Amino acid sequence: MRTRRPISINNSLAHGICNYSCRLCGINETGYSGPREFQSHIVTKTLIQRVLESAESGTYVRYIANSGDGEPTLHPEFDQRMRMFGKMLREWNISAIPPPEVSVVTNGLRLNIPGIMESFLENGISLIISMPTVKAESYGLIMMGDSESGEPLLSRVLPGVEKAMEFKAKGQLSKLLFHISPPEIEIIRHDFPETIDCLTRLARSKGLGEIELVLFPATSNRSGLIRNTVVKVDMYKDLFRRYNGHDVNGVKIRMMLVLKRFFKNTGEIADLVRSFRFPCLWNANFFIAADGSSICCNDQSASNPLGNILSDSIDTLMQYKEQYIPGQICAGCNQSPEQLKGSAEAVLFSRIVRFRIWLAAIRNRYAAPGDNKLKEKETLS
Repeated sequence: MRTRRPISINNSLAHGICNYSCRLCGINETGYSGPREFQSHIVTKTLIQRVLESAESGTYVRYIANSGDGEPTLHPEFDQRMRMFGKMLREWNISAIPPPEVSVVTNGLRLNIPGIMESFLENGISLIISMPTVKAESYGLIMMGDSESGEPLLSRVLPGVEKAMEFKAKGQLSKLLFHISPPEIEIIRHDFPETIDCLTRLARSKGLGEIELVLFPATSNRSGLIRNTVVKVDMYKDLFRRYNGHDVNGVKIRMMLVLKRFFKNTGEIADLVRSFRFPCLWNANFFIAADGSSICCNDQSASNPLGNILSDSIDTLMQYKEQYIPGQICAGCNQSPEQLKGSAEAVLFSRIVRFRIWLAAIRNRYAAPGDNKLKEKETLS
């Protein structure tokens, strides 16, 4: 594989199975035709083995997020899976490569279920809670498509948030972050002061002196399953100036864009442009579906797999991604990088991407027969 930057993996413990029905997600919509399954033991085990093999060969997997297209804490063997990742972290003995951070991204509805929180504490797993807003009406609208459901949902979620904050304040929870997502930019912006006020008040009551927020700069349409026309990137620069590094209610606020979780510096983005025919920020790392398929992060229906972790190494799977040229699967995605706008950085990147795609197309035109099997694969699917 060409890329030399650290790799991130989004692992779908539950694909197509969720206790929420987020407005920008398609899995509980009538038109959804993708898988509905929990990840099997062999897929999780193989994924961990592939990470170890990669580290031994010098490839750094920096981050594993158990998230995906479903609610991971619904997995009937959730505690067992966390123990598998915890064992990997405890027994890591590859001195040249540090162990990855392992996290779970959850809507938080099950954090008070016996055994769920303990799975985080006992295995060094980072807890990330999706929290677009704390305003009940907005929360219900975003997370269920029903404004009236917000208040009863938050009455179940916020006690789990408080519990997590308490454990974090005591040093028993490895890491606690809040994803300001699913991203509906106008709602997030309007409610942001109230969200900050609520989270900092809860943190202060539990003795936690700092909260960490991760903001998403673009609205997702999950590869066209839910249609919207927003392509503008919002870097929230005004919100960063107002809140990042400042105290509210005696609690310090730390903020980052989600891109910083996957690309720590511009050098890593430059490596992406150099290594990929189609340098897509959203598809530059791995999204492993429940059956082990490697798919685009916005391919919610899992209609265009590029290999499988059960049969392919991480190196091989990354080569598939590096060789990929956009086709039909990208047509409905409003996060395609060549279409980005809204900030100088986004416009510059989109121009670079368009040039890179043009260059790849020219090379592909003169490639030997059979060299572009990935494009053929998508066309057939």
